Amino acid sequence: MNYIFTVLSTAAVLVASAAVLNWTIDPAGLFRKSSFGQQYANYLVASEHGLLTPDSFDEREFKSELATDAAHYDCVVIGSSHVMQVGSTRKHRSFPTCKSILNLGVSGAGIEDHVVLSWLALSAGRPRALIFSIDPWTFAFGKDERWKVRYAEQYPVARMAIEGKNAVSGGSANRWSSLISAQYTKRSLGLLLRGASTPSIEVARSVDEDVGDEFAITLPDGSLVYSAAYITSAKIAKIPAGGESYKTDGAINDGRAVDLYRRLILWAREHGVKPVLLMTPYHQNVWMLEASPNVKAMVPTEKIVRKMGEELDVPVIGSFRPEIVGCLPDEFYDSMHPMASCVARLTARANL
Repeated sequence: MNYIFTVLSTAAVLVASAAVLNWTIDPAGLFRKSSFGQQYANYLVASEHGLLTPDSFDEREFKSELATDAAHYDCVVIGSSHVMQVGSTRKHRSFPTCKSILNLGVSGAGIEDHVVLSWLALSAGRPRALIFSIDPWTFAFGKDERWKVRYAEQYPVARMAIEGKNAVSGGSANRWSSLISAQYTKRSLGLLLRGASTPSIEVARSVDEDVGDEFAITLPDGSLVYSAAYITSAKIAKIPAGGESYKTDGAINDGRAVDLYRRLILWAREHGVKPVLLMTPYHQNVWMLEASPNVKAMVPTEKIVRKMGEELDVPVIGSFRPEIVGCLPDEFYDSMHPMASCVARLTARANL
């Protein structure tokens, strides 16, 4: 009996400690309005060469703020880190027929991120085109939980708007559950150990994007330049056959998620915006092992994307296969992140 009491008491203390820590640090401004994301977004679009990207900073914090400025751009990109090299102010420019590009890519983006960021972008105005970058895991729910930390309250409202239903807010429960969330606690601890609850905003200097600088840089269009150390290490890293699986294990291509995405595309079109589907390639070595989770996910997903594009009369650009888009083995940072030169090549002929 004493053992059970001790276990329960310890658990209660740990939960209470996490709640106090998360309430105090509150890295995403869930419980007290934080202006850092808005400040970062404002400084970014006004900067000449971009801003340094803080290590502890979740892109969702400022990408959701950038989304509200989407009407001032010709084309807006929605997706994961796979599209963070897509931009109009880069050395290797993407989509030349887009006069300006706003990159709203966020690390590990799931379908929930696509829904919220698209809704935020179109609620604020009308870009000419929305470029939806599809990953092997896009047509599945719950592949990344970080959206709950940043915009748990917006997701149910955004989804119902896209599905044509009356919005009923269900995000408050998700917001308060972040008080005891392991992921949110990890972010709070990281900031606490660094001795600051808010990152600083530092202007970047002009650099060769193929070489990088000491720190990663977010360019004015929202695209990313990796640090010099990361770029150097990527050049010598070995990519195993099949690659390392990332979000391709478990359930993918859920019919409900496919239906929601179809509705998202139609919703964008109903708002006078041209929808475009994009697939970025994985490294050649990944395709050497057909039994890998990555390949087993990519093959059916690409078929769904092409069928969706045909049925909805939506342009489909790129492929998960590097040979189709002409990307070389040395144009990847790792097994699944193409360099800007590769992305520029696969989008060069896209007439948007």
